[in-house]
Amino acid sequence: MMVKITIDGEEIEVEEGKTILQAALTVGREVPHYCYHPGLSIAGNCRMCLVEVEKMPKLAIGCYTPVADGMVVHTENERVKQAREAVMEFLLINHPLDCPICDQAGECHLQDYAVEYGTGDSRYVEPKLSLAKAVDIGPHVLLDQERCIQCSRCTRFCDEITKTGELAFFQRGNKTQIGLYPGKQLDNPYSGNVADICPVGALTLKEFRFQTRVWYLKNTPTICAGCARGCNIVLGTGTQNVQFTSPGQFDDRIKRIVPRANEAVNGHWICDEGRLSFQRLYVTERAKTAQSPAGSDVEWEPALEQAAERLRAAAASGRAAALLSPRLTVENLFAWRELLAGLGKLRTAVRRIERGRDDEILIRADKGADSQGARWLFGEATGEQAVLEAIARGEVDTLLLVGDPLDPDDTPVLDDATRGKLTDLIHVGPFRSAAAAQATSLLPCASWSEEDGHLVNFQGRVQRVSRARRPRGEGRPGWRVAAELAQAAGLTWPAWTSHADVFRAAAKAVSQLDGIDPEDVGLLGVMGKIDEAAAV
Repeated sequence: MMVKITIDGEEIEVEEGKTILQAALTVGREVPHYCYHPGLSIAGNCRMCLVEVEKMPKLAIGCYTPVADGMVVHTENERVKQAREAVMEFLLINHPLDCPICDQAGECHLQDYAVEYGTGDSRYVEPKLSLAKAVDIGPHVLLDQERCIQCSRCTRFCDEITKTGELAFFQRGNKTQIGLYPGKQLDNPYSGNVADICPVGALTLKEFRFQTRVWYLKNTPTICAGCARGCNIVLGTGTQNVQFTSPGQFDDRIKRIVPRANEAVNGHWICDEGRLSFQRLYVTERAKTAQSPAGSDVEWEPALEQAAERLRAAAASGRAAALLSPRLTVENLFAWRELLAGLGKLRTAVRRIERGRDDEILIRADKGADSQGARWLFGEATGEQAVLEAIARGEVDTLLLVGDPLDPDDTPVLDDATRGKLTDLIHVGPFRSAAAAQATSLLPCASWSEEDGHLVNFQGRVQRVSRARRPRGEGRPGWRVAAELAQAAGLTWPAWTSHADVFRAAAKAVSQLDGIDPEDVGLLGVMGKIDEAAAV
């Protein structure tokens, strides 16, 4: 049921049961707030969202007061402004003025609201309360007690989301401080989220602390490739500061991953494993040039032609196989499928990467970010073990191994006996990993975060992956490598010029993608036609 209310002279319709703050946010009207968070219960303890409601004797808490039909709300009159100024003055009584050295500077609500809603000065002249700084409270989070404004977001997260209850407020009055329960550490699998939701710099992530100023970040909305959940994230990469660096010092390393809200997938959160998954990109040297064999750099064209000829010959004799990563995008998997089909009947397997177990929040044991997309494209393809056993029996001469785009350790390394059965191992991947070292031909490609495309999560939701930085060296999108191999092998090949062209071709060939266009996917993704697929 919808009700009509008036906010600052504007009449709007809002769903019954919503609060005044939620109603204001739905129409893009700013009502300042600290303790309110859409993924947590309502606490109503910061008092920053005070508004005036006609016929109410006192100012009302916007985050806690439900709307009612005919309600008239004022969020900008003099009475409300004075209340906000008073709240800001109280919050800043003991807060240290250390913005220049605070990691939250640039995205701090206390900074923003002090400028927009504060008075600009303080009547408090007594010494500020001195509390502990840079307290190690867990494997990923540091606490600065002086900066805490006691919004209780972090304690509610640990109580309501992870249900681990590590954090609480201790003492009373102006001596109240945030801290850990005795004998506990903030070590749950989602601990980094408390740094995300902290509106000030009280809780900071160790892995991002002092890495860069947030205004130097280039933020790209994309999808986590850590598991089959496909959490929506914002990927922050460094940017070149032209005044102080040269092109040779261009910095586009990944600095951090933070969650992006999508109620249908991950809500407002992300696990620590996914948050730090980008670190796997830096544990192994990148493959920047073609090699044949591994360790010997060669020009791209000769390496490509040699690999194509060996793959074509082995496929023609029925002695070729392919192993693909389940983290490859839909575009890459489709391109490899078309190449393998053009070459002939190959034993093909998309690997399964499973670790741990599913939990009740986000984590999936299936670490293949595109496992569902792989099933749509390849069906129940030959299993990885069957391919390896065929090699061990001497039935395969040439193996095409398309490596993992995120974690070099998730590309299989063949044991010496199995590798000895192969004449050729053609490796396409972004890393000079142990698996790549076994190759007779190595063709570099883009890693995760270096190409555009789509992933399908375990629910069947098609989601957009966006390029955030440049591929390294001669690396290029996997679908382009497949296209160049196909052309070098003499196959007839479509004139694809972008990932969107490849996706549209896949949508015509795969029933679950039928009718989906890249332009329609948007930031929150769209569901594939899984009901139609089940009916077939």
